[in-house]
Amino acid sequence: MNRREWTRRAGGLLLSSAMMLSGIGCVSSRSDVTYGPKGPAVSNSTLRQIKCGQTSKGWLLGVMGEPSRAVRTSADTEVLTYEYTKTIDSDFNFFIFFNADNRREERTVHVFEVENGIVTRHWRER
Repeated sequence: MNRREWTRRAGGLLLSSAMMLSGIGCVSSRSDVTYGPKGPAVSNSTLRQIKCGQTSKGWLLGVMGEPSRAVRTSADTEVLTYEYTKTIDSDFNFFIFFNADNRREERTVHVFEVENGIVTRHWRER
């Protein structure tokens, strides 16, 4: 077999191997997002509407729903806590050589201090 014939056969073998591997689906990935029982975290535009000293507890409950926790600290003061969780599951595969699974959980907590039915303080925890 001469050199030219050998090169042609080797090139054909290489090309057919590449086509076969690409047809198998060498690379695959997926990402799934799920939320906790309170759903996605409240938006920043909603939080900007809350004015300490002005916003009522009724408005807060109407917009944000029931809190995850409510604790009465005195006769006229209570602390309302809203907890949000977001879980991201990712999977990446490269043929049979590499497989990566990743699970990440993001937690956001908004706390409101309510005195005499009015929001007096608000802070965010991570």
